[in-house]
Amino acid sequence: MGLDIRVMTLEAKERSSFAHRAVAALGLVSLGLAWAVLLVPCMLWLAVTHLGRRMEPLARRPAPEGLKS
Repeated sequence: MGLDIRVMTLEAKERSSFAHRAVAALGLVSLGLAWAVLLVPCMLWLAVTHLGRRMEPLARRPAPEGLKS
């Protein structure tokens, strides 16, 4: 029963470092995509609601006297 301690070579450390960076970048991209998927529909809904409320008074305005028959 012995303790087997292995020292990583410089090449193995570089590969490990690259793999960690690649996984971290993929995680950040996934996080950004998740936020976009969550926030874009909310922003669209808010924009449509806001524009609908702004356009409402225009639709409810009575017709001018000259156009009534």
